Amino acid sequence: MIFDTNILIYADRGVLSAKELIMNTQQRSISAVTYMEYVPFCRNKHELFVFEKMLKALQFTIHEIDHAISYHARQLVRQFALSHSMEMGDALIAATALAHKELLCTSNSKHFGQINGLIIDQYLPDA
Repeated sequence: MIFDTNILIYADRGVLSAKELIMNTQQRSISAVTYMEYVPFCRNKHELFVFEKMLKALQFTIHEIDHAISYHARQLVRQFALSHSMEMGDALIAATALAHKELLCTSNSKHFGQINGLIIDQYLPDA
C-alpha cells in the first residue's frame, strides 16, 4: 500500500487510527513526492531525523519518480487539472501507485476518484 502524505500527517499529529493503519499494513510505501511534501512539516532537524528513522524502522519503500511516472502524471494533469483541479503532487502520487500496482491510501479520495485503474483505500480520520 502506498500512503498519501495526509496519512503520515495524521499519524504525526497523534491520530491513533492513522498510526494503527500504518502499523497494521505489511507492505508500506510512499512516493518520493510524499517524502518531499512531508519534510516541510518538520519543525526542525530532530523531527526530520525522527521521520526518517520511522521510515527506516517500518521498512517503507520510497518509490522514485522515473520517466514513465512523470509522463503518466503529465497526462493526468492534462486530463484533470481543469475539470478536477488535479495538481502536480497528486498526479505524481497517483501515477506512482499505478506504476507499482499498489493500493493508494488517502483521506482525499476526491483528488483521485476520477483516475481510471487507481484503487483507493479511503481513510477517514477519527472524529
